[in-house]
Amino acid sequence: MNYVLAVCGSVSAYKACDILRGLLKAEHQVKVVLTKGACKFVRPEIFEYLGAHNVYSYDDDFKKREDTILHIDLKHWLDRLVIAPASANTLAKLSYGMANDLLSSLFLSVEDKDKIIFPAMNTSMLNNSRTQENLARLGTLKRTFIHPTTSGVLACGDEGEGKLPLPEDIVDFLEAFNFEKKPQKVLIVTGATKAPLDPVRYLTNPSSGKTGVEMAKVFLAKGHRVDLIAGEDTNISLGLLNNPNLNAVKVMTTKQMFAEVQKYFSDCDYYISPAAISDIAFNMAGTKIKKADSPNFDYEWDVDILREVLKLRDKQKIVGFAAETQVTEKVVLEKIERKPVDLLIANEVSNGVESELKGFKADANIYFFVKDGVLSEKELLTKKQLANKIYQYLNESN
Repeated sequence: MNYVLAVCGSVSAYKACDILRGLLKAEHQVKVVLTKGACKFVRPEIFEYLGAHNVYSYDDDFKKREDTILHIDLKHWLDRLVIAPASANTLAKLSYGMANDLLSSLFLSVEDKDKIIFPAMNTSMLNNSRTQENLARLGTLKRTFIHPTTSGVLACGDEGEGKLPLPEDIVDFLEAFNFEKKPQKVLIVTGATKAPLDPVRYLTNPSSGKTGVEMAKVFLAKGHRVDLIAGEDTNISLGLLNNPNLNAVKVMTTKQMFAEVQKYFSDCDYYISPAAISDIAFNMAGTKIKKADSPNFDYEWDVDILREVLKLRDKQKIVGFAAETQVTEKVVLEKIERKPVDLLIANEVSNGVESELKGFKADANIYFFVKDGVLSEKELLTKKQLANKIYQYLNESN
């Protein structure tokens, strides 16, 4: 994707350097536009050294050029205009349609392109009625999204709203945001659930929930509405949480996860279940178990969420996962016979206690796919590649 990253006069302008690096790492092409105010905080050369395709200053649009107009050239080149940080002054100019520098001229010319604005300023400036009016006016424009600020200690020492989000959160947001809307809704369950033994102990596993988070990113980037039900220790970045098409819910136990699944399942088109769900439920003690208590850990098998979901299935395409210490054809074919999902993905896992940590917390693993009763050859995939492969399968199966 082709990005124009516009940087305005703000103390947080330095963060734009890491935004650029993140976009380049994600294999996007980036050109940078600096306002007059931005040039007081950062030098154009630093963006050139970091790998920007081109870097332009505020007055480059008015310099003599042969047979070309810069802001129109940029309009034809870009897919997205990202303004980070956006100062109060620039927001005012853009909201009233001024065109007295490169950025404001470019903004007027890209009405039908994506425009994503990340404001940053002092809390009192942000909360000023004029700024709020300007933000509201900009928010009514086509293909324009105003990202919320974060709160904390500001450069001036005040504390409150107005901070620019972390660069990695901005890049996460951009990677998973889409103005286009697909009709299919996706329900994803991910991460580990926990089986409490007493008020301070529980049985669980090392699942990080990364697989489901990567799934959410891919489907959000394609324009789908996603309900993500995650174990409470799953890391969901602020950039993802601010996506307007994501509803994220965190749970602790298997029964809590199933209760959330029941809320959203009937409305979903795709159900994807990489969650490492605890199969066991203990008769939880009311107080902390002491060493002298000689505890008897009575347990029962907890609700099998995938089996219950298959009973509820109507129109939904269902993707199941099999986490095994040894993946064999016999094991996975028996599982898909018991749980006839549309696609079963098997992978070997280990908690790392007596052998190498495998599957859990890793960014990649070896996967086997079972479709139409056939077990595929193993594939080494990153979790992002796995998410894209699942998206492709579901898209082709429609």
